[in-house]
Amino acid sequence: MSAYTIAREQIDAAIGQAEAAGVDPETLLRAMLATLTERYRDLKGPEDLKAVLQFQLDNSQGDEDYMFMRP
Repeated sequence: MSAYTIAREQIDAAIGQAEAAGVDPETLLRAMLATLTERYRDLKGPEDLKAVLQFQLDNSQGDEDYMFMRP
């Protein structure tokens, strides 16, 4: 099982829990995003957090081609 699979399962479960408690999924996702950024900042520092978030924003369309070099 990959880290992404675990994350997706946890998010799906949290959304289900939020809906059952009458919490809007968008509100939950914003709270999760805020909590995740705080935790990542505490773990890796603000510059790494900024780089990770910038990468996600730059690639949020889902149709980007990635440049890579073969060894």
